[in-house]
Amino acid sequence: MTRPFLAAPRPRLWIAGLAGILAAAGGCRVEDVDTSGATSSGSTSSGTAGGGGEAGGGAGGCAPGEPLKVMNWNTRNFFNAFYDGAAPDQTVVSQSQYEAKRAAVGAVIKALDPDVMVLQEVENIGILQDLNESELGGAYPNAALVDGNDTRGIDVGALSKLPFDEVVSHKDDTFTKVGTPGPVYKFARDAVELHLTRNGRHVALIGVHFRAKGQSDDPDKRLAEAQRARAIADAVAAADPTAAIAVLGDFNDVPGSAPVQAVLGSGEAAFDDVAGQVPAADRWTFDFNGVLELIDHQAASPVFRGMLDPASVRIPHDGLVEEAGDHAPILATYSVTPP
Repeated sequence: MTRPFLAAPRPRLWIAGLAGILAAAGGCRVEDVDTSGATSSGSTSSGTAGGGGEAGGGAGGCAPGEPLKVMNWNTRNFFNAFYDGAAPDQTVVSQSQYEAKRAAVGAVIKALDPDVMVLQEVENIGILQDLNESELGGAYPNAALVDGNDTRGIDVGALSKLPFDEVVSHKDDTFTKVGTPGPVYKFARDAVELHLTRNGRHVALIGVHFRAKGQSDDPDKRLAEAQRARAIADAVAAADPTAAIAVLGDFNDVPGSAPVQAVLGSGEAAFDDVAGQVPAADRWTFDFNGVLELIDHQAASPVFRGMLDPASVRIPHDGLVEEAGDHAPILATYSVTPP
């Protein structure tokens, strides 16, 4: 595991507790929390945010939740005008092309205003810092990205209004498909653990971009990546059962497929694909030759799913999104309560 340089880092702060949000009788449920009027516009670079929801009138009362708006988005070939040597097949665009792409991506982010976002196909951390400074008014001072395994240099990165407590890269992990001796795989890009604290609760986002389909498709590798990503999430949950966890990003596969099911799991520990809250007509993130597919996902753990505002989940397909790239983002707001 690799622990990279972070923009504006701080020490890990994980809060231990006895039970998840839904575990205790009389505990706070998402329907007990009023998030109306609570926005992220009050967030500051120090990681404090504007007013959270107030506790409702449920029996036994509950602690107020604070909204956390989470987005994942494949930004498609977000390269700058410099060759940095990190990837042998890296694309170099002109300065004007870079600035136009940065403006288009920035317009989408400004319109959606997430608190934290996981982005795929970003060349390097400098692009994220440029994006924040040039297009986003400095609202996202916390950036994370590790040069991963893709030969084109399309990496998994993140921007956040809140500080990251820790970032852990799994680009050097080796693994096989469960139940087989080989072949041995690495992630096509990376699986990046992004740890932060909201309202005293440990939140862990695991950003992924699994092996793509194509003429040389390797479905076993994509499945093995998905299994490994879920194992990473399970390890976080084992270390802190109160953690709110999501595996999110470009899975390069659709609901019901083996990789998606491997991430979701089954039984009491099953994660939930929050895109299922979106009306069927809009429940897609990629147009593959006229076939509208949901290949990007935001899979929330039981603890995190209990905090979800179902009405907040969106997959926008407007002109801003179309101008910026070929995938649509997934956006969801969680009312995060103390552990």
